[in-house]
Amino acid sequence: MKLRATVSMLAAAVVLTACSSGDDDTTDDPNQKDGSELVQISPLTGERLEGGLPDHAPFAVKIDNTSSAAPQTGLDQADLVVEETVEGGATRLAAIFYSQMPESVGHVRSVRATDIGIAKPASAHIVASGGAPQTFDRLREAEVPIVSEDGGAGGFSREPGKAAPYNVLVNLRHLTEQIGPVRPSVPYLPWAETAEEATPAPTPVTAASVRFSNFHTTEWTHGEGGWTRANGLAQPEFAARNLLVLFADEVDAGYRDPAGNAVPETNFVGSGRAVVFAGGGVIEGTWSKQDHASQIQLADAEGNPIGLAPGKSWIELVNNSTADVNWR
Repeated sequence: MKLRATVSMLAAAVVLTACSSGDDDTTDDPNQKDGSELVQISPLTGERLEGGLPDHAPFAVKIDNTSSAAPQTGLDQADLVVEETVEGGATRLAAIFYSQMPESVGHVRSVRATDIGIAKPASAHIVASGGAPQTFDRLREAEVPIVSEDGGAGGFSREPGKAAPYNVLVNLRHLTEQIGPVRPSVPYLPWAETAEEATPAPTPVTAASVRFSNFHTTEWTHGEGGWTRANGLAQPEFAARNLLVLFADEVDAGYRDPAGNAVPETNFVGSGRAVVFAGGGVIEGTWSKQDHASQIQLADAEGNPIGLAPGKSWIELVNNSTADVNWR
């Protein structure tokens, strides 16, 4: 099995798919299609990008995941989504967009300190409606840029007929005009070279349930399009080739929301249990991440590296002590 190596200085692995020929000793421009073709690999999906990496920054958009904000819009165009726990046992999404920039994404909500470990491997700007002062301080300390409606950034709008704070939308194409190109420095996940070289998932499954809390469980089904949420709120739904359930430690973020609920923080660094739904099968093992900005590594129960098939992925980032996952 071949795994894509971590890229330290470049944004993605580079492959020359054709070599120039001729008797002269001139050097062809690697970006020219007539002499050679420069193919790069998306850090967020592991897929080949014939036209090279996008010339804009990645954005990690915070999206409400309760019925009050339904329907979620633009989610299907994200490259990768992370579902995280917030106060009261509810969950929120951090949808990372890089290959596509929809004109309407939402409904946008506030940032959490958990998002530091989600955004940094993608070198992403976090897009949020706002956030607590303590959280903004943490983001600045971690050098994670944020684009927020409360901060006066452009590109935000309010959907008519929908009550605040569940009505905020963002135009990502507008944001790309404000922020220059940024390229992720590492692959987000351990991508295999091809789907055929991905680690086989020996146990076949067709459905999974991920319980974050007594308040929320995400139900999943597997079909021809990949893994989709059976109780999702998006129109249309995000389809994942890889569904990862990663167990991590959760702590008190040190403040409460306006309703008086303690705000949790999931520490997305270190290591923990991993359940990987790869295609129509499942692999149990572990995940590890050296620091907030590092690539996520995966291993099976025997410690062998897991390589994922290129494609879109969804990560369920759950609490070590209270969450659970089962499948059938």
